[in-house]
Amino acid sequence: MSGQAGCLLWLIALVVILLLFLVNLGKIKATLERTNFREIVRTQRDKEAEKPQSPPVQIAPKVEEPLPAAEPAAGKPAASKPVAEKPAPENAAPEKPAASKPVAKGAEKKPAEAPKQPPAAPATEKPPAQRYRQASLFFVRIDDDGVIVRQEVKRSVPASDSPLADALAALLRGPTEEELRRKLLSLVPEGTALLGAQVRGSTAFLNFNEAFMYNHYGIEGYAGQLKQVVYTATAFPTVQDVQILVEGERHDYLGGEGVYIGRPLSRNSF
Repeated sequence: MSGQAGCLLWLIALVVILLLFLVNLGKIKATLERTNFREIVRTQRDKEAEKPQSPPVQIAPKVEEPLPAAEPAAGKPAASKPVAEKPAPENAAPEKPAASKPVAKGAEKKPAEAPKQPPAAPATEKPPAQRYRQASLFFVRIDDDGVIVRQEVKRSVPASDSPLADALAALLRGPTEEELRRKLLSLVPEGTALLGAQVRGSTAFLNFNEAFMYNHYGIEGYAGQLKQVVYTATAFPTVQDVQILVEGERHDYLGGEGVYIGRPLSRNSF
């Protein structure tokens, strides 16, 4: 029912509009003639006809882009296309080479020098191991009766090319702590130094400094120091006796008129 009512309303509206149009038709014609509407429409139509017609739009065909050239393999240069040289125009002046600027002396670019490698450090040689030899040294010991007794000691001493000098040097250094606990003493004066040792034939020439001449123990002290030196030197099988020298000179007596040393002394001299 609502749909039919709507249609009736539309029909009534159209009829009313048509009646209004017919009633006012005369007025509409008079208005159109007064405003020259028909002439304006005709002129506009002629202008549209005079406009040139644009050509139909052509769609360009799609051009496929070329694929990029494959990169050359490592180590093989890519082949390049020869480029045609452009012929020089006739009557063209030859090109002048570019003038090179003078280079100041010493300013030429030198090739970079490779950094010098530091010289290899020389291999450090290990010092040779210290050699030792067994030596017989003679010290003294004072017994309960006050008698001076000679005492032999076996000791390992540093070795050199002069074994006699090695043994006498150890003797002049005196007893060790362990030997002192055994009540061993040395009657060689303090400050005595061996200046030289030389063997000629079977005689050892031993040169001492001046300190060897003075012994505060008296005549027994002089005899004791000579025994220590002579017995230590004659412990070597190649030495039979010893000639005492003081500062390179031969003396007759040790300590004034103490013990005679003007000739070589052996173990039988005491």
